[in-house]
Amino acid sequence: MNWRAVHQFVPMLAKGDAIGDHVMWIRDHLRTRGLDSEIFVGTRHSRTLNETHPLDKADSRLKGTRDSLLLYHVAQASPCADFLMSRDEPLALIFHNFTPPELLLGWDPAAAFEILRAQDQLADLVEKARFAICDSAFNARDLLSFGEVPCSVIPLPVAKDSPPRPKPAKPVILFVGRIAPNKGIHDLISAMKILHERHPDVELRIVGGSTSDAYQNAITGLLKALGLEESVSLTGWVTDEQLEVEYSRASIFCSLSSHEGFGVPLVESMSQGVPVIAHANSAIAETLGNGGLLLTDRSPSVVATALERVLLDEALAKRLSESGLRRSKAFTSNQVADAFDEALELGKPR
Repeated sequence: MNWRAVHQFVPMLAKGDAIGDHVMWIRDHLRTRGLDSEIFVGTRHSRTLNETHPLDKADSRLKGTRDSLLLYHVAQASPCADFLMSRDEPLALIFHNFTPPELLLGWDPAAAFEILRAQDQLADLVEKARFAICDSAFNARDLLSFGEVPCSVIPLPVAKDSPPRPKPAKPVILFVGRIAPNKGIHDLISAMKILHERHPDVELRIVGGSTSDAYQNAITGLLKALGLEESVSLTGWVTDEQLEVEYSRASIFCSLSSHEGFGVPLVESMSQGVPVIAHANSAIAETLGNGGLLLTDRSPSVVATALERVLLDEALAKRLSESGLRRSKAFTSNQVADAFDEALELGKPR
């Protein structure tokens, strides 16, 4: 690897966030390879102040040399994009994809507008970038719609070795992710209503913070209207330690998301041996592979029946758990590190 330094730029760095965890993994990996590597952010987060530098300090810290690579994580509009367009150092992109703005427009018009602005920024960045990295082939195809750029597909290093899980004490359906319109939480709750009528002891746990007050309020209202306030828990943001506990207690992980560029909780679930049921769209089928049960229909009755079958059929649940564990091996740090180094080598200084 002939780069002297690889510095990362990201709109904001948050712990417990898929992009934030990826950024810090890259930083730590590069440093083990002896490279200078820092993280610059457009907006600082209170929980990562010690991990980042503000964007307005980047100009004084960068050397402006051709053997320094600037690596930008594209996920939302940011002043980082304008700054990087003005720099002479080689630029590479890591494209995490955007939530389609039409999925947000009715709930959060401002967020939808910001995605459109981010798309405009990306069209300019693609023209300048030397190469790109995407964490799924789905994202790579979307990136091509913004222009031609050499692209490597490298998944996120999510999987961890976990001890064998005890059988959950009670039936728990788990979803991990933001409370946002594209995540399909309303569909999952509708399926839970049917399942709960058949099995009153089943609990649904929705783990993650909200990014849309309007959607959060709608979900709260839906739970009240369906009489599920005691059977569905909205935990909000949790620590990594708390998240481990949630996975350890889960009988099934279920995602009905309308759009995922990768789907980190799918891999986290598989690596913990939690059977996975997911709606097959965007990058979900690609990430899950044969490691779980893919649904082509996410209507409440179909989802409830799938959940019920896995809850009642221990042999099926065991097969899903084992296939998920096998699939998760594709997402270990060692597997990803070699591919990442190869991508940097292909884009080395010239």
